[in-house]
Amino acid sequence: MASYWMNACFLAAALTLVAGSAAAQEPLKVKPGKVWKHQHSGISVPATLAGNARTSATSFAADDLDVGLQFDTPGSAEAVSVYIYRNTNGAVPVWFAQAQWAIENRAIYGDPNIVGAPSALTPPGQTTASGLSAIYAANGRSQYKSTGVMLLPIGNWYVKIRASSQTRSPADLARWMDAALAEIEWPRNIAPAEAASPAVPCAKPLQFQGKAADASGSDLTAEALGVALMSAAAGDDSIKKEPATTSMGQWCRDRQLDGNIAVYRPGGSETSYLLAYGDNGNGIWVGPSPMKVAMDEIASKNGTKASLRYNVTLHTATQDINFLLQDRLPSPERVIEILNANNRASTVGTWGKNRQVQINSGEKLK
Repeated sequence: MASYWMNACFLAAALTLVAGSAAAQEPLKVKPGKVWKHQHSGISVPATLAGNARTSATSFAADDLDVGLQFDTPGSAEAVSVYIYRNTNGAVPVWFAQAQWAIENRAIYGDPNIVGAPSALTPPGQTTASGLSAIYAANGRSQYKSTGVMLLPIGNWYVKIRASSQTRSPADLARWMDAALAEIEWPRNIAPAEAASPAVPCAKPLQFQGKAADASGSDLTAEALGVALMSAAAGDDSIKKEPATTSMGQWCRDRQLDGNIAVYRPGGSETSYLLAYGDNGNGIWVGPSPMKVAMDEIASKNGTKASLRYNVTLHTATQDINFLLQDRLPSPERVIEILNANNRASTVGTWGKNRQVQINSGEKLK
């Protein structure tokens, strides 16, 4: 039931660059009839969930960084799925909206209608409504009566629960999903997360001043190195980080591209955005170079003015890929061109003990 929707122009780049793509999926090792425990988060999922026995388990990325567990009756008449994937970017409102799109555009549900509005969800063992939930009534053309999704943050991880039924009403399905949530064993100590609210349409579309191009300058190599080192530090889950004291604000959805690819902006930002594709946490952050402040300080001491450059970073479960800096804010179409060209400034491993930082000297990496 996992959805990894991409449009044609994105497909080649994504399958090449993302190690955790759907094309790399393989069976997850589980013991028949036994509880499966996610080694990194401490989440334990029983072999039978909400009355359904586990029917399959799949790994979508190395080292249990993106996994899915299925609990289906024959023919998937009653289906529950649990997905756990690493939080490397975005926020619950983004990935919840992506999950909603995947439901609303699946033919088997026949243009389902949401029952009420998405609701806030307080994850077990937490005190803040940091998760979101939505229940749908399937269209009369569908063999299903109801379907739904929950998304909640657990420390450095996202947990998504999906359910569909050919017999249960939307209200019954909601209670069934609550039962599944209650049967999962959660870690005792979970880092606090901020309250979540669904993404809203942006008040006005993001504006782009001309077409972006690769930036130029004698300091590009130094800036690329700085960006790579910042990626390495930000992606290190072993570093103790204080809970965020400031929110990124209300996420808004700017526009939808082909397939499940959409533009999201935190706090209605006019200088940055996240290009999300699929619903398993892979996204491209586009915004001012994180080295801008440092470069500005150096430039001011030298009596010069640093150029504002924009960074394009593909965040996956295992690595950040930083592409060549751009001379202005690139449009989503330009970002797709950049990914297809595969002109990287650096590739930074963000998971595992032997993480590497690879700086590109300028040639195209293949």
